[in-house]
Amino acid sequence: MSTTTDGKTIMEIAGRPAFELNRVALSIWTKLAAGHSPQEISSQVAKEFSAPEELASKDVDHFIEKLKRHLLIYDN
Repeated sequence: MSTTTDGKTIMEIAGRPAFELNRVALSIWTKLAAGHSPQEISSQVAKEFSAPEELASKDVDHFIEKLKRHLLIYDN
């Protein structure tokens, strides 16, 4: 991963830039990599960014679906 001058994170796959992550997406990615469930992540993101839990849950679900579509994560 690398960081842009405006503070966004670039996730590289096979050495090539693949996704630009904002702070929320980076937080979700980090928590997924640590093994947290989507429900845990939603709750933590809501607290971390002072957002309504419903909005955090939608953001988490949307990001997870995007990662699945790009075959970066999968269901067990």
